[in-house]
Amino acid sequence: MSDASVRAGVPSCATAPGLSAIALLIAVGGLISIAVAVSKLAAERGAPMLGFLALAWLVAAALLAPIALAQRGLAGIGRIAGYVSGAGLLMIVPSAIGYVAVRHVGSGLISFSFAFPVLLTWVLAVALGDRGLAGWKQVAGVFAALAGGMVLTLSKLRAGGLGGELLWTLAVAGIPAALALGNIFRSRYWPAGERPLPLATLSIVTGAIMVLPAAVWLEGDELSALWLTPGLFALVLAAGAVVAAQYVLQFRLQQIAGPVYTSQIGGVAALSGALLSFTVLAETVPPGFWAAAILVAGGSALFHLSSRPGT
Repeated sequence: MSDASVRAGVPSCATAPGLSAIALLIAVGGLISIAVAVSKLAAERGAPMLGFLALAWLVAAALLAPIALAQRGLAGIGRIAGYVSGAGLLMIVPSAIGYVAVRHVGSGLISFSFAFPVLLTWVLAVALGDRGLAGWKQVAGVFAALAGGMVLTLSKLRAGGLGGELLWTLAVAGIPAALALGNIFRSRYWPAGERPLPLATLSIVTGAIMVLPAAVWLEGDELSALWLTPGLFALVLAAGAVVAAQYVLQFRLQQIAGPVYTSQIGGVAALSGALLSFTVLAETVPPGFWAAAILVAGGSALFHLSSRPGT
């Protein structure tokens, strides 16, 4: 891709976004927490989770495809194949980790992991020259939030010992890095002149195609449960609708506000996801959760209050 296409369409350091960006931020964060909760319900019903993920994303693509075709058509698809492949990969990897791990660690921990991409995205943006070096308040905010993550992880490891949950906890720890890379990638390489909805649709399609072979290989004998188990296919449809809405709005937010502002959806997802997991799903509050939550919330608040909104 040319340098012109790399920078066209999406601000790497956006000017202060308006109310529409704030509304999108809240909506996308809430949708992420709903998606995590739906995946937990599916796991409780014995769903093959990679197959559930692939089918839900195919449903999302089917819902969006007519609009995407009307907006864009098929001309020049090859020009954006690299972009949607990279975006799809960086979208499907954290989703796959979350969907498979949710029955082992609960939806609360997975939602909590979404609090960190804003900090990692900011670090990457500074390293890549998209953003100036921060003052001491932003650095303090980064370390406070990372300390919160360490408190939660260490407390869970002490409570659970070195059993199988350790591997799933470590796997979930990889979600924020993948999300942060995705935030940076989608902005830096946004193809010139492309609209959010078609890009979101094609990225969802490529993500589904990437995970489908693994689902068939690892869960082939179990996949029929997705449409034979009572209520499970309804969860697939619900998950597909949530994914469709989430990524259309997220790509739009990315277009108008840039990667660092967009990554703030993680804080909304972490808070709303925790509330859902403890109230609707009746999960037990993990040891050290509230101490970790205070550190992350305080660190994120310090980070954002010391920054110009949307930069």
